[in-house]
Amino acid sequence: MKIKISHTSPDALSHDTLILGFFSDERPPKGYCGLVDWRLNGMISTEIAQGRISGDFPEKLLYAFPERIRISRLLLFGLGSLSALTYDRLYNAGYQMAQTVSGIRAADLVLPVPAAGRGALKLSGMVEAMLTGLFDGFACKPEELPAIRLEIPVREDHADEVRAGLGRFRDHVGAAGIEILELEDKDDGRNDGRTEATRL
Repeated sequence: MKIKISHTSPDALSHDTLILGFFSDERPPKGYCGLVDWRLNGMISTEIAQGRISGDFPEKLLYAFPERIRISRLLLFGLGSLSALTYDRLYNAGYQMAQTVSGIRAADLVLPVPAAGRGALKLSGMVEAMLTGLFDGFACKPEELPAIRLEIPVREDHADEVRAGLGRFRDHVGAAGIEILELEDKDDGRNDGRTEATRL
């Protein structure tokens, strides 16, 4: 499993699957999900306003080839209420994200930390909880773990806390098979303009 930290905005990254957590008590969505919603001309807000998605845990919706961003698939993952977010909820979200990612056979992932810099939880603990859940979610299919390439976009002022959380995660699960990188991003222009949605 390779984990890369970058300062690139998630709407500018070129990867297979972008996973965005969103909350049932944020209307419209905020943070990275709000940024991607803006880039998609309010597509996520429209889905919420029309009652097709709610943000309840563990709601999932998959969009194929969303326009105006470079990823091939957008996976929205409901995290319930931000005001009630816990480390356990983030762990369980990571676990279920792994099972979903395995089910759609995705290995090239972008996962911003949901609610980074918002709410009462420490960012380092959020990173540790979510990634530990993701790692444990692959326990039933350990052969898939080496192929996972995960990029975590972070704001520069959050980078130290994210690094601390990654260090705690690696200490928790063991260093074997975990590689943490900070590299420049590359654009491979995968988006071809088609949009579809699939409830998971």
